[in-house]
Amino acid sequence: MDAERSGARVAVVGGGWSGIAAAWNLHRAGARPVLFDEQPVLGGRSAAAPLGSREVTLGGKNIGRTHLLFREFVRAQGIPESAFEHFGINSSRVEDGRVRTVDTTSKAASLYGLLRGVPPRDLVRLLRLARYTRRARANRFLAGPDFQRLADRTGDPSLAAYFGKRLRDRLIRPALIRMNGAEPDEAYLGNFGTNLGMLLDGFDQLPGGFTPLLTAFSAAVETRGGTRVTGLRVAEGRVTGLFTTTGEGAGAEEREESADAVVVALPAPAAAALVAPHHAGLAERLREVRYFPVSVVIAAYDRPVFDERVRALTFPPESPLSNAGAYGVSDRHLVRYTFSGRAARDLPADEEYLIGLAEKELGAHLDLGSVRRTGLVCARWEHGLCAYSRFHSRTLAEIDAAVAALDGLALTGDYVRGAAIEACFRGAYERTDALLAALTSRSGRGQLP
Repeated sequence: MDAERSGARVAVVGGGWSGIAAAWNLHRAGARPVLFDEQPVLGGRSAAAPLGSREVTLGGKNIGRTHLLFREFVRAQGIPESAFEHFGINSSRVEDGRVRTVDTTSKAASLYGLLRGVPPRDLVRLLRLARYTRRARANRFLAGPDFQRLADRTGDPSLAAYFGKRLRDRLIRPALIRMNGAEPDEAYLGNFGTNLGMLLDGFDQLPGGFTPLLTAFSAAVETRGGTRVTGLRVAEGRVTGLFTTTGEGAGAEEREESADAVVVALPAPAAAALVAPHHAGLAERLREVRYFPVSVVIAAYDRPVFDERVRALTFPPESPLSNAGAYGVSDRHLVRYTFSGRAARDLPADEEYLIGLAEKELGAHLDLGSVRRTGLVCARWEHGLCAYSRFHSRTLAEIDAAVAALDGLALTGDYVRGAAIEACFRGAYERTDALLAALTSRSGRGQLP
């Protein structure tokens, strides 16, 4: 009997997009996934947070036109393509006292202004990398074949070493800070396809947020919110379940959950903590993946802060505020302030301090004196933005080789194929397809219950 049709019980640890994608792929293959997450609501950084009378998404909510797996998932939950609202990339920067805008609705003009004055060598290099992402879809994700070969050939230099300052300041750093929280000297050439894929894409949003989508998903797949996974149960090299805790203090309840397999869909540091007692080498490989902190504040005002032409503003490296932008095309009275990059890493997680700093930075370029703040919500993630590793494809190969030593275990997360929503789905589908194949082989040997 096929593992896909046997109803194998598979525990999925993590309620972000990687865990949701893993559980969904298992469910549609006929397995019985159970998703565990320590937060009470699903979504990870994309979970809903209350702001006044409405909900907002603190983390990423842009859905690329090339996000095919995710859009297929959305349709499967009963949400039509017509529900999407075009958002695009619209980001301005202050340069020589002028605000310059990159807008995907006028790509040619924006690109010309962005690349004007960039040395020919850098233009040639950038165009070659852009061709990679156009030539093969896999090059938009981590371990893309052309980027992997380029990294091996060049020694995988940092982007600060590969590109000149003008291009770094105008294009590369804003993309890195947004996706990875990394500075150009902390990000590597072999991983740059993930950033170029974003820059070359168009973007939509779900105006109603992700709550309807996640509600429909939870109706199809069993989920256990508010449940912290404290360890893996391993017997004779085979993962047979996990240990969980619900509640706090004297009311905490510890349980032991049996499973035919376990998928750990967490950031690499959290995954390392779970596997360390059973495979020290695997934990060490996972710890090589770098993460940087990010703080986000969404503030509501009594009137629009941005106009239709300029919906976001990026800030220079010395500013702890990396980006401020309108929450949505029709929500320009809501401003998302993002603190990431080297200058932001030691900021206190205090919302009053952060909003004061944010409004001071933005107020130097936009008139905030005529608006009144009516509410705010804040979050900080210590491991919020994944910056991967140097020679990352080698790190992934070493992780996969180590995972093979623990029968019944699969790992996925933002470090596998990238941090974008589509990359999380791609990585989760790949890893769970491999797990299903292993379960099929095991059931053929009569080892499944």
